[in-house]
Amino acid sequence: MRAGRAALLGALGLAALVAVEALVRWPGFTQGGFASHDVGGILYNAMLLHAGELPYVASIEVKAPGSFYLAALLAGPEGRDIAAFQVWANLWALGSLLGVGAIGWRLWGPRAGVVAAAVYGLGDAFLDSMDANYVTWAQLPQVLAVLAAAWATTGAGRRRALVGWALAGALAGLAALAKQPAGIVLVVVAAWAALAERGRGGRRVDLGALATVVAGFVGAHLPIAAHYLAHGHLGELVRGYALNPWGLRYLGRRAAIGALAGAREGALATAYFVGLPLYLAFWTGLPRAERRPGSPLPWLWLWFGLTLAAAALGLRFYKGYFVTVAPALALLAAAPGGLLGARVGAGGRRRPWLRAPALALGLVLALRSIWLVGQVREDRARAHDRGGRILAEHIARGLAPGDRIWVWGWHLWDIYAFTGALAGSRLYKSLGFLTPPNDDTWRTPASRLTMVKDSPFRALLIDDLRASRPRYIALGSTVPREDFPELRSLLRAGYVRDRGVRVGRVEVWRRRDP
Repeated sequence: MRAGRAALLGALGLAALVAVEALVRWPGFTQGGFASHDVGGILYNAMLLHAGELPYVASIEVKAPGSFYLAALLAGPEGRDIAAFQVWANLWALGSLLGVGAIGWRLWGPRAGVVAAAVYGLGDAFLDSMDANYVTWAQLPQVLAVLAAAWATTGAGRRRALVGWALAGALAGLAALAKQPAGIVLVVVAAWAALAERGRGGRRVDLGALATVVAGFVGAHLPIAAHYLAHGHLGELVRGYALNPWGLRYLGRRAAIGALAGAREGALATAYFVGLPLYLAFWTGLPRAERRPGSPLPWLWLWFGLTLAAAALGLRFYKGYFVTVAPALALLAAAPGGLLGARVGAGGRRRPWLRAPALALGLVLALRSIWLVGQVREDRARAHDRGGRILAEHIARGLAPGDRIWVWGWHLWDIYAFTGALAGSRLYKSLGFLTPPNDDTWRTPASRLTMVKDSPFRALLIDDLRASRPRYIALGSTVPREDFPELRSLLRAGYVRDRGVRVGRVEVWRRRDP
Protein backbone atom coordinates (compact mmCIF):
# COMPACT_ATOMS: atom_id res chain seq x y z
CA MET A 1 0.00 0.00 0.00
CA ARG A 2 2.74 2.44 0.96
CA ALA A 3 4.72 1.60 -2.19
CA GLY A 4 1.66 2.14 -4.36
CA ARG A 5 0.95 5.50 -2.73
CA ALA A 6 4.57 6.57 -3.21
CA ALA A 7 4.44 5.56 -6.88
CA LEU A 8 1.21 7.52 -7.41
CA LEU A 9 2.63 10.61 -5.74
CA GLY A 10 5.83 10.23 -7.79
CA ALA A 11 3.88 10.00 -11.04
CA LEU A 12 1.79 13.05 -10.11
CA GLY A 13 4.96 14.93 -9.17
CA LEU A 14 6.64 14.17 -12.49
CA ALA A 15 3.47 15.11 -14.39
CA ALA A 16 3.34 18.43 -12.55
CA LEU A 17 7.00 19.12 -13.34
CA VAL A 18 6.43 18.38 -17.03
CA ALA A 19 3.45 20.77 -17.05
CA VAL A 20 5.49 23.53 -15.40
CA GLU A 21 8.38 22.92 -17.78
CA ALA A 22 6.05 23.13 -20.78
CA LEU A 23 4.74 26.46 -19.50
CA VAL A 24 8.30 27.73 -19.02
CA ARG A 25 9.18 26.61 -22.55
CA TRP A 26 6.07 28.14 -24.10
CA PRO A 27 8.09 30.74 -26.10
CA GLY A 28 10.14 27.87 -27.52
CA PHE A 29 6.94 26.19 -28.66
CA THR A 30 5.32 29.31 -30.08
CA GLN A 31 7.90 31.89 -31.21
CA GLY A 32 8.65 29.85 -34.30
CA GLY A 33 11.98 31.33 -35.36
CA PHE A 34 15.71 30.76 -35.19
CA ALA A 35 17.14 31.36 -31.72
CA SER A 36 20.59 30.26 -32.92
CA HIS A 37 21.65 30.49 -36.55
CA ASP A 38 23.49 27.18 -36.10
CA VAL A 39 20.09 25.54 -36.56
CA GLY A 40 20.11 26.98 -40.08
CA GLY A 41 22.93 24.55 -40.79
CA ILE A 42 20.83 21.64 -39.53
CA LEU A 43 17.90 22.59 -41.75
CA TYR A 44 20.16 23.17 -44.74
CA ASN A 45 21.46 19.61 -44.56
CA ALA A 46 17.91 18.34 -44.15
CA MET A 47 17.05 20.22 -47.35
CA LEU A 48 19.90 18.38 -49.06
CA LEU A 49 18.49 15.04 -47.94
CA HIS A 50 15.06 15.98 -49.31
CA ALA A 51 16.73 16.96 -52.59
CA GLY A 52 18.31 13.50 -52.86
CA GLU A 53 21.79 14.74 -51.94
CA LEU A 54 24.04 13.93 -48.99
CA PRO A 55 25.72 16.02 -46.30
CA TYR A 56 29.54 15.71 -46.46
CA VAL A 57 29.15 15.18 -50.23
CA ALA A 58 27.01 18.09 -51.38
CA SER A 59 28.09 20.17 -48.37
CA ILE A 60 31.38 20.59 -46.56
CA GLU A 61 30.22 19.80 -43.05
CA VAL A 62 31.78 19.36 -39.62
CA LYS A 63 28.77 18.45 -37.49
CA ALA A 64 27.36 15.00 -36.76
CA PRO A 65 24.64 13.81 -39.17
CA GLY A 66 21.94 12.65 -36.76
CA SER A 67 20.27 16.06 -36.40
CA PHE A 68 20.11 16.40 -40.19
CA TYR A 69 18.07 13.23 -40.48
CA LEU A 70 15.84 14.28 -37.57
CA ALA A 71 15.20 17.61 -39.27
CA ALA A 72 14.38 15.83 -42.52
CA LEU A 73 11.70 13.91 -40.61
CA LEU A 74 10.44 16.61 -38.24
CA ALA A 75 10.93 20.01 -39.90
CA GLY A 76 8.00 19.90 -42.28
CA PRO A 77 7.63 18.25 -45.69
CA GLU A 78 10.79 19.90 -47.09
CA GLY A 79 12.94 19.73 -43.94
CA ARG A 80 13.06 23.51 -43.52
CA ASP A 81 10.11 24.47 -41.29
CA ILE A 82 11.84 26.09 -38.33
CA ALA A 83 8.58 26.56 -36.38
CA ALA A 84 7.78 22.83 -36.53
CA PHE A 85 11.37 21.94 -35.69
CA GLN A 86 11.32 24.17 -32.59
CA VAL A 87 8.12 22.50 -31.35
CA TRP A 88 9.71 19.07 -31.69
CA ALA A 89 12.90 20.27 -30.01
CA ASN A 90 11.06 21.45 -26.93
CA LEU A 91 9.03 18.25 -26.77
CA TRP A 92 12.38 16.43 -27.02
CA ALA A 93 13.63 18.47 -24.06
CA LEU A 94 10.57 17.49 -22.03
CA GLY A 95 11.50 13.90 -22.78
CA SER A 96 14.96 14.53 -21.35
CA LEU A 97 13.41 15.88 -18.16
CA LEU A 98 11.28 12.76 -17.83
CA GLY A 99 14.32 10.61 -18.58
CA VAL A 100 16.29 12.15 -15.71
CA GLY A 101 13.32 11.55 -13.41
CA ALA A 102 13.04 7.95 -14.63
CA ILE A 103 16.71 7.27 -13.82
CA GLY A 104 16.29 8.61 -10.29
CA TRP A 105 13.13 6.55 -9.85
CA ARG A 106 14.82 3.41 -11.16
CA LEU A 107 17.83 3.80 -8.89
CA TRP A 108 16.27 5.00 -5.64
CA GLY A 109 12.49 5.21 -5.97
CA PRO A 110 9.78 7.77 -6.80
CA ARG A 111 10.97 10.48 -4.43
CA ALA A 112 14.43 10.51 -5.97
CA GLY A 113 12.90 10.64 -9.45
CA VAL A 114 10.88 13.74 -8.61
CA VAL A 115 13.82 15.45 -6.89
CA ALA A 116 16.19 14.72 -9.80
CA ALA A 117 13.69 16.01 -12.36
CA ALA A 118 13.02 19.12 -10.28
CA VAL A 119 16.71 19.99 -9.90
CA TYR A 120 17.31 19.35 -13.60
CA GLY A 121 14.24 21.36 -14.58
CA LEU A 122 15.51 24.40 -12.68
CA GLY A 123 18.25 24.85 -15.25
CA ASP A 124 17.73 22.94 -18.48
CA ALA A 125 15.69 25.61 -20.29
CA PHE A 126 18.39 28.14 -19.41
CA LEU A 127 21.16 25.90 -20.71
CA ASP A 128 19.57 24.85 -24.00
CA SER A 129 17.89 28.25 -24.60
CA MET A 130 14.69 26.41 -25.60
CA ASP A 131 16.31 25.93 -28.99
CA ALA A 132 16.60 23.19 -31.61
CA ASN A 133 20.40 23.18 -31.57
CA TYR A 134 22.59 20.09 -31.62
CA VAL A 135 22.85 19.83 -27.82
CA THR A 136 19.09 19.46 -27.47
CA TRP A 137 18.92 16.52 -29.86
CA ALA A 138 21.92 14.80 -28.23
CA GLN A 139 20.54 15.12 -24.71
CA LEU A 140 17.61 12.72 -24.80
CA PRO A 141 19.47 9.68 -26.19
CA GLN A 142 22.33 10.31 -23.75
CA VAL A 143 19.93 10.36 -20.79
CA LEU A 144 18.10 7.30 -22.07
CA ALA A 145 21.42 5.45 -22.45
CA VAL A 146 22.05 5.85 -18.72
CA LEU A 147 18.44 4.90 -18.00
CA ALA A 148 18.94 1.67 -19.97
CA ALA A 149 22.13 1.00 -18.00
CA ALA A 150 20.27 1.54 -14.72
CA TRP A 151 17.54 -0.81 -15.92
CA ALA A 152 20.13 -3.45 -16.83
CA THR A 153 21.74 -3.35 -13.39
CA THR A 154 18.62 -3.24 -11.21
CA GLY A 155 16.75 -6.24 -12.57
CA ALA A 156 17.20 -9.99 -12.47
CA GLY A 157 18.24 -12.26 -15.31
CA ARG A 158 21.08 -12.35 -17.80
CA ARG A 159 18.88 -11.87 -20.84
CA ARG A 160 17.30 -8.75 -19.41
CA ALA A 161 20.71 -7.33 -18.56
CA LEU A 162 22.04 -7.91 -22.07
CA VAL A 163 18.97 -6.28 -23.61
CA GLY A 164 19.55 -3.29 -21.35
CA TRP A 165 23.21 -3.04 -22.31
CA ALA A 166 22.39 -3.31 -26.01
CA LEU A 167 19.89 -0.47 -25.63
CA ALA A 168 22.41 1.58 -23.66
CA GLY A 169 25.02 1.18 -26.39
CA ALA A 170 22.55 1.97 -29.17
CA LEU A 171 21.34 5.11 -27.40
CA ALA A 172 24.93 6.21 -26.78
CA GLY A 173 25.44 5.82 -30.53
CA LEU A 174 22.40 8.00 -31.24
CA ALA A 175 23.77 10.63 -28.86
CA ALA A 176 27.07 10.65 -30.75
CA LEU A 177 25.21 10.89 -34.06
CA ALA A 178 23.47 14.02 -32.79
CA LYS A 179 26.65 15.64 -31.44
CA GLN A 180 30.01 13.88 -31.39
CA PRO A 181 31.12 14.87 -27.84
CA ALA A 182 27.86 13.49 -26.41
CA GLY A 183 29.10 10.04 -27.40
CA ILE A 184 31.32 10.18 -24.32
CA VAL A 185 28.41 8.52 -22.49
CA LEU A 186 29.54 5.32 -24.21
CA VAL A 187 32.50 5.19 -21.82
CA VAL A 188 30.13 5.39 -18.84
CA VAL A 189 27.76 2.64 -19.92
CA ALA A 190 30.57 0.43 -21.24
CA ALA A 191 32.52 0.61 -17.98
CA TRP A 192 29.33 0.07 -15.98
CA ALA A 193 28.50 -2.98 -18.07
CA ALA A 194 31.98 -4.44 -17.75
CA LEU A 195 32.05 -4.10 -13.96
CA ALA A 196 28.40 -4.67 -13.07
CA GLU A 197 29.04 -8.32 -12.14
CA ARG A 198 31.59 -7.20 -9.57
CA GLY A 199 28.85 -5.11 -8.02
CA ARG A 200 26.86 -8.31 -7.54
CA GLY A 201 29.75 -10.12 -5.92
CA GLY A 202 31.41 -11.46 -9.04
CA ARG A 203 35.14 -11.27 -9.65
CA ARG A 204 35.42 -10.88 -13.37
CA VAL A 205 35.07 -8.25 -16.01
CA ASP A 206 31.89 -8.99 -17.97
CA LEU A 207 33.24 -9.04 -21.51
CA GLY A 208 29.91 -10.22 -22.87
CA ALA A 209 28.08 -7.18 -21.51
CA LEU A 210 30.86 -4.90 -22.72
CA ALA A 211 30.70 -6.39 -26.22
CA THR A 212 26.91 -5.97 -26.21
CA VAL A 213 27.25 -2.25 -25.44
CA VAL A 214 29.78 -1.79 -28.23
CA ALA A 215 27.60 -3.76 -30.65
CA GLY A 216 24.64 -1.52 -29.80
CA PHE A 217 26.75 1.59 -30.36
CA VAL A 218 27.91 0.35 -33.76
CA GLY A 219 24.41 -0.80 -34.66
CA ALA A 220 22.99 2.68 -34.11
CA HIS A 221 25.23 3.93 -36.91
CA LEU A 222 24.24 1.27 -39.44
CA PRO A 223 21.12 2.90 -40.96
CA ILE A 224 22.93 6.13 -41.87
CA ALA A 225 26.03 4.19 -42.93
CA ALA A 226 23.85 2.01 -45.16
CA HIS A 227 22.32 5.13 -46.75
CA TYR A 228 25.75 6.47 -47.63
CA LEU A 229 27.00 3.06 -48.75
CA ALA A 230 24.03 2.69 -51.10
CA HIS A 231 25.05 5.96 -52.77
CA GLY A 232 28.74 5.04 -52.88
CA HIS A 233 29.83 7.66 -50.36
CA LEU A 234 30.58 5.76 -47.14
CA GLY A 235 34.11 7.19 -47.12
CA GLU A 236 32.77 10.75 -47.10
CA LEU A 237 30.60 9.93 -44.08
CA VAL A 238 33.54 8.47 -42.16
CA ARG A 239 35.81 11.41 -43.00
CA GLY A 240 33.17 14.03 -42.28
CA TYR A 241 31.72 12.55 -39.10
CA ALA A 242 34.49 10.58 -37.44
CA LEU A 243 37.80 11.84 -38.85
CA ASN A 244 37.11 15.49 -39.55
CA PRO A 245 40.34 17.52 -39.34
CA TRP A 246 38.34 20.67 -38.58
CA GLY A 247 37.90 19.38 -35.04
CA LEU A 248 41.62 19.59 -34.36
CA ARG A 249 41.76 23.14 -35.70
CA TYR A 250 38.84 24.04 -33.47
CA LEU A 251 40.48 22.50 -30.40
CA GLY A 252 43.72 24.33 -31.08
CA ARG A 253 42.11 27.73 -31.65
CA ARG A 254 42.38 28.77 -27.97
CA ALA A 255 45.22 26.50 -26.87
CA ALA A 256 47.48 29.53 -26.46
CA ILE A 257 45.65 30.69 -23.33
CA GLY A 258 47.39 27.93 -21.34
CA ALA A 259 46.26 25.17 -19.02
CA LEU A 260 45.99 27.33 -15.90
CA ALA A 261 43.85 30.00 -17.56
CA GLY A 262 41.73 27.31 -19.18
CA ALA A 263 41.17 25.58 -15.85
CA ARG A 264 40.20 28.88 -14.24
CA GLU A 265 37.73 29.69 -17.01
CA GLY A 266 36.30 26.19 -16.79
CA ALA A 267 35.80 26.42 -13.03
CA LEU A 268 34.09 29.79 -13.31
CA ALA A 269 31.86 28.67 -16.16
CA THR A 270 30.89 25.46 -14.34
CA ALA A 271 29.97 27.37 -11.20
CA TYR A 272 27.98 29.87 -13.24
CA PHE A 273 26.05 27.47 -15.44
CA VAL A 274 25.41 24.48 -13.14
CA GLY A 275 25.97 26.03 -9.74
CA LEU A 276 22.80 24.65 -8.12
CA PRO A 277 23.10 20.97 -9.07
CA LEU A 278 26.86 21.06 -8.47
CA TYR A 279 26.31 22.42 -4.96
CA LEU A 280 23.68 19.78 -4.18
CA ALA A 281 25.83 16.99 -5.64
CA PHE A 282 28.66 18.12 -3.34
CA TRP A 283 26.52 17.21 -0.31
CA THR A 284 26.01 13.72 -1.69
CA GLY A 285 29.71 13.17 -2.34
CA LEU A 286 30.97 9.62 -2.63
CA PRO A 287 30.80 7.95 0.81
CA ARG A 288 33.13 5.03 1.42
CA ALA A 289 30.22 2.60 1.51
CA GLU A 290 29.27 3.64 -2.04
CA ARG A 291 32.74 3.22 -3.57
CA ARG A 292 31.93 -0.05 -5.31
CA PRO A 293 30.78 -1.03 -8.81
CA GLY A 294 27.36 -2.05 -7.52
CA SER A 295 26.57 1.50 -6.39
CA PRO A 296 25.33 3.95 -9.03
CA LEU A 297 27.19 6.87 -7.45
CA PRO A 298 30.63 6.15 -8.95
CA TRP A 299 29.06 5.90 -12.42
CA LEU A 300 27.15 9.14 -11.99
CA TRP A 301 30.32 10.92 -10.88
CA LEU A 302 32.13 9.42 -13.87
CA TRP A 303 29.31 10.65 -16.13
CA PHE A 304 29.65 14.12 -14.66
CA GLY A 305 33.44 14.16 -15.06
CA LEU A 306 33.39 13.00 -18.67
CA THR A 307 30.64 15.38 -19.76
CA LEU A 308 32.47 18.23 -18.04
CA ALA A 309 35.61 17.30 -19.97
CA ALA A 310 33.57 17.28 -23.19
CA ALA A 311 32.16 20.72 -22.33
CA ALA A 312 35.73 21.98 -21.97
CA LEU A 313 36.73 21.01 -25.52
CA GLY A 314 37.91 24.12 -27.29
CA LEU A 315 38.13 26.03 -23.96
CA ARG A 316 35.17 28.23 -24.89
CA PHE A 317 32.73 26.87 -22.28
CA TYR A 318 29.57 27.85 -24.09
CA LYS A 319 26.37 27.68 -22.08
CA GLY A 320 24.87 24.99 -24.30
CA TYR A 321 27.84 22.70 -23.72
CA PHE A 322 26.76 22.35 -20.07
CA VAL A 323 23.38 20.84 -20.95
CA THR A 324 25.01 17.41 -20.97
CA VAL A 325 26.67 18.05 -17.58
CA ALA A 326 23.39 18.74 -15.76
CA PRO A 327 21.71 15.27 -15.66
CA ALA A 328 24.44 13.53 -13.68
CA LEU A 329 24.57 16.37 -11.16
CA ALA A 330 20.78 16.42 -10.78
CA LEU A 331 20.80 12.68 -10.09
CA LEU A 332 23.61 13.01 -7.56
CA ALA A 333 21.60 15.76 -5.88
CA ALA A 334 18.66 13.34 -5.57
CA ALA A 335 20.66 10.46 -4.08
CA PRO A 336 19.28 9.16 -0.75
CA GLY A 337 22.30 10.35 1.24
CA GLY A 338 22.32 13.88 -0.15
CA LEU A 339 20.94 17.12 1.17
CA LEU A 340 17.56 16.50 -0.51
CA GLY A 341 17.62 12.72 -0.18
CA ALA A 342 15.30 10.44 1.77
CA ARG A 343 18.26 9.33 3.91
CA VAL A 344 20.02 12.48 5.06
CA GLY A 345 23.77 12.11 4.87
CA ALA A 346 26.52 14.68 5.32
CA GLY A 347 23.97 17.49 5.17
CA GLY A 348 21.96 16.38 8.19
CA ARG A 349 22.37 13.30 10.34
CA ARG A 350 26.12 13.57 10.88
CA ARG A 351 26.16 17.37 11.07
CA PRO A 352 22.60 18.49 11.88
CA TRP A 353 23.73 22.04 12.57
CA LEU A 354 24.78 22.36 8.92
CA ARG A 355 21.47 21.34 7.40
CA ALA A 356 19.56 24.59 7.83
CA PRO A 357 22.27 26.91 6.42
CA ALA A 358 23.01 24.38 3.66
CA LEU A 359 19.36 24.36 2.61
CA ALA A 360 19.24 28.15 2.83
CA LEU A 361 22.14 28.49 0.40
CA GLY A 362 20.52 25.90 -1.86
CA LEU A 363 17.35 28.01 -1.86
CA VAL A 364 19.34 31.09 -2.88
CA LEU A 365 20.89 29.15 -5.76
CA ALA A 366 17.47 27.82 -6.77
CA LEU A 367 16.05 31.36 -6.87
CA ARG A 368 19.02 32.41 -9.01
CA SER A 369 18.31 29.52 -11.40
CA ILE A 370 14.66 30.56 -11.68
CA TRP A 371 15.76 34.12 -12.48
CA LEU A 372 18.16 32.88 -15.18
CA VAL A 373 15.43 30.76 -16.76
CA GLY A 374 13.15 33.80 -16.70
CA GLN A 375 15.75 35.85 -18.54
CA VAL A 376 16.09 33.22 -21.25
CA ARG A 377 12.32 32.87 -21.48
CA GLU A 378 11.97 36.60 -22.08
CA ASP A 379 14.75 36.58 -24.66
CA ARG A 380 13.34 33.51 -26.44
CA ALA A 381 10.00 35.24 -26.88
CA ARG A 382 11.70 37.84 -29.09
CA ALA A 383 12.47 37.22 -32.75
CA HIS A 384 16.18 36.79 -33.52
CA ASP A 385 15.83 36.31 -37.25
CA ARG A 386 13.97 39.39 -38.54
CA GLY A 387 16.89 40.44 -40.74
CA GLY A 388 17.13 37.01 -42.32
CA ARG A 389 13.39 36.93 -42.97
CA ILE A 390 13.45 40.35 -44.66
CA LEU A 391 16.36 39.36 -46.89
CA ALA A 392 14.84 35.97 -47.68
CA GLU A 393 11.50 37.45 -48.65
CA HIS A 394 13.20 39.82 -51.08
CA ILE A 395 15.46 37.11 -52.53
CA ALA A 396 12.65 34.57 -52.87
CA ARG A 397 10.68 36.92 -55.11
CA GLY A 398 13.50 36.85 -57.65
CA LEU A 399 14.10 33.09 -57.66
CA ALA A 400 12.98 30.63 -60.30
CA PRO A 401 12.68 26.87 -59.60
CA GLY A 402 16.13 25.33 -59.35
CA ASP A 403 17.92 28.64 -58.72
CA ARG A 404 20.72 28.60 -56.18
CA ILE A 405 21.98 31.23 -53.77
CA TRP A 406 25.04 31.66 -51.61
CA VAL A 407 25.39 33.55 -48.32
CA TRP A 408 28.48 34.46 -46.34
CA GLY A 409 28.02 35.10 -42.65
CA TRP A 410 26.65 33.16 -39.65
CA HIS A 411 23.63 35.44 -39.28
CA LEU A 412 22.57 34.68 -42.85
CA TRP A 413 22.42 30.87 -42.69
CA ASP A 414 18.67 31.10 -42.02
CA ILE A 415 18.12 32.37 -45.57
CA TYR A 416 18.57 28.91 -47.06
CA ALA A 417 15.61 27.55 -45.09
CA PHE A 418 13.46 30.65 -45.55
CA THR A 419 13.89 30.68 -49.34
CA GLY A 420 14.07 26.92 -49.92
CA ALA A 421 17.08 27.49 -52.21
CA LEU A 422 20.20 25.36 -51.98
CA ALA A 423 23.69 26.85 -51.93
CA GLY A 424 25.71 27.46 -55.06
CA SER A 425 28.73 25.85 -53.41
CA ARG A 426 29.52 22.87 -51.24
CA LEU A 427 30.92 25.49 -48.85
CA TYR A 428 27.55 26.75 -47.68
CA LYS A 429 29.08 28.07 -44.43
CA SER A 430 32.55 29.46 -44.01
CA LEU A 431 33.60 29.32 -40.35
CA GLY A 432 36.80 27.30 -40.06
CA PHE A 433 37.30 27.27 -43.82
CA LEU A 434 37.40 30.78 -45.26
CA THR A 435 37.71 32.31 -41.80
CA PRO A 436 39.13 30.74 -38.62
CA PRO A 437 36.90 28.92 -36.12
CA ASN A 438 35.18 31.17 -33.60
CA ASP A 439 37.28 32.21 -30.61
CA ASP A 440 34.57 33.83 -28.49
CA THR A 441 33.84 32.24 -25.10
CA TRP A 442 31.06 32.12 -22.56
CA ARG A 443 31.97 35.66 -21.47
CA THR A 444 34.22 37.25 -24.11
CA PRO A 445 33.32 38.39 -27.65
CA ALA A 446 34.83 36.99 -30.82
CA SER A 447 37.80 38.56 -32.55
CA ARG A 448 37.28 40.39 -35.82
CA LEU A 449 36.92 37.88 -38.64
CA THR A 450 39.92 37.49 -40.92
CA MET A 451 40.62 35.30 -43.92
CA VAL A 452 42.53 32.06 -43.45
CA LYS A 453 45.83 32.47 -45.24
CA ASP A 454 46.37 30.10 -48.16
CA SER A 455 43.03 28.36 -47.56
CA PRO A 456 42.30 25.87 -50.37
CA PHE A 457 38.60 26.57 -49.84
CA ARG A 458 38.92 29.98 -51.48
CA ALA A 459 39.59 28.44 -54.87
CA LEU A 460 37.01 25.69 -54.28
CA LEU A 461 34.34 28.29 -53.51
CA ILE A 462 35.11 30.42 -56.55
CA ASP A 463 35.10 27.35 -58.83
CA ASP A 464 31.74 26.24 -57.40
CA LEU A 465 30.19 29.69 -57.80
CA ARG A 466 31.39 30.01 -61.39
CA ALA A 467 29.92 26.63 -62.21
CA SER A 468 26.57 27.07 -60.44
CA ARG A 469 26.07 30.82 -61.06
CA PRO A 470 23.77 31.39 -58.07
CA ARG A 471 20.96 33.85 -58.64
CA TYR A 472 21.79 35.80 -55.47
CA ILE A 473 24.87 36.19 -53.28
CA ALA A 474 24.56 37.86 -49.87
CA LEU A 475 27.56 39.07 -47.86
CA GLY A 476 27.18 39.60 -44.12
CA SER A 477 28.18 42.74 -42.30
CA THR A 478 30.97 41.14 -40.25
CA VAL A 479 32.72 39.01 -42.87
CA PRO A 480 36.07 40.21 -44.33
CA ARG A 481 34.64 40.73 -47.80
CA GLU A 482 37.24 43.34 -48.75
CA ASP A 483 39.98 40.76 -48.12
CA PHE A 484 38.62 38.31 -50.70
CA PRO A 485 39.54 39.86 -54.07
CA GLU A 486 38.64 36.73 -56.06
CA LEU A 487 35.06 36.97 -54.84
CA ARG A 488 34.96 40.70 -55.56
CA SER A 489 36.14 40.05 -59.11
CA LEU A 490 33.47 37.41 -59.62
CA LEU A 491 30.77 39.79 -58.38
CA ARG A 492 31.93 42.67 -60.56
CA ALA A 493 32.05 40.42 -63.63
CA GLY A 494 28.65 38.78 -63.36
CA TYR A 495 26.52 40.47 -60.70
CA VAL A 496 24.87 43.77 -59.92
CA ARG A 497 24.34 45.19 -56.44
CA ASP A 498 20.69 44.79 -55.45
CA ARG A 499 19.68 47.88 -53.48
CA GLY A 500 16.04 46.92 -53.23
CA VAL A 501 16.50 45.63 -49.68
CA ARG A 502 18.51 47.05 -46.79
CA VAL A 503 19.38 45.15 -43.62
CA GLY A 504 22.28 46.71 -41.77
CA ARG A 505 25.49 46.53 -43.80
CA VAL A 506 24.54 43.30 -45.61
CA GLU A 507 25.29 43.38 -49.34
CA VAL A 508 22.95 41.56 -51.72
CA TRP A 509 24.15 40.87 -55.27
CA ARG A 510 21.88 39.68 -58.11
CA ARG A 511 23.15 37.78 -61.12
CA ARG A 512 23.37 39.90 -64.27
CA ASP A 513 21.66 37.88 -66.96
CA PRO A 514 22.34 38.55 -70.66
